[in-house]
Amino acid sequence: MHGKGLIGTVVGACAVACAVLLFLRGRSSKTYLKFDTQFGKARIYQVADDDGEPVRLLEVGGIVQSGTYLEERYTELVFEYLKRYDVMFDRLKNVKRVCVLGCGGYDYPEHLIAHHDVVVDAVEIDPAITSLARRYFYLDRLVEEYETEESGRLNLICDDALAHLESTHRLYDAIVNDTFDAGEPPAHLTTSRFVRAVRNRLAPGGMYLTNIVSPLEGPEARFLHDQIELLENAFEHVEVLPCAPEEVADTERDNVVVIGFDSP
Repeated sequence: MHGKGLIGTVVGACAVACAVLLFLRGRSSKTYLKFDTQFGKARIYQVADDDGEPVRLLEVGGIVQSGTYLEERYTELVFEYLKRYDVMFDRLKNVKRVCVLGCGGYDYPEHLIAHHDVVVDAVEIDPAITSLARRYFYLDRLVEEYETEESGRLNLICDDALAHLESTHRLYDAIVNDTFDAGEPPAHLTTSRFVRAVRNRLAPGGMYLTNIVSPLEGPEARFLHDQIELLENAFEHVEVLPCAPEEVADTERDNVVVIGFDSP
């Protein structure tokens, strides 16, 4: 599924916005698994995209966080906003190490390992989420198939995003922020302190990419514009990459990827 939807009942704006998910089919009648996490109950259940392809979803605290195709397609990205992150490979000459903050079902780290020659530091604060990703979202399969423990290409880090950036000595060619708490970015990751930590851990010419669920325009877009202004104070260039289908109005909430970088 490339930019296509999932069929059924509407889900509210969340880490994966409703316009990206579009619809879920017969969720109430589907069997699901339920687990406890730091951020509420996690549910794992299966839906279908509009081609009828099965997709497994991870929902935490009532918010859809991740989705994966099954079996051989597990490294393909389900959601459009995750595909936007690959802009780093178009804009940067040499991406070798990437830090992903907030992993959920590890959709994007798995994509990076399978499709790009990079080393990934995957930072997830909740070990219960990582355990679910290992068992139900093919993380253990990826580790085995791509021999990441032997190569060191995937480092699983259990930590808060800000704490990791302020404690590590590593430099990253790109830092991807996909952290959410009950559908909203954690407050301490929306501050000038966090942006400074990002800048300090970016290699020269590196890029910061963040997922924000927001309208593009209107009163409810204030948070998005505040975050853009924060990044404009730290980077020479800030770009906004909308992820909504064309039929979604600029005043409706959807995933928006914002990137910050300096001239080479």
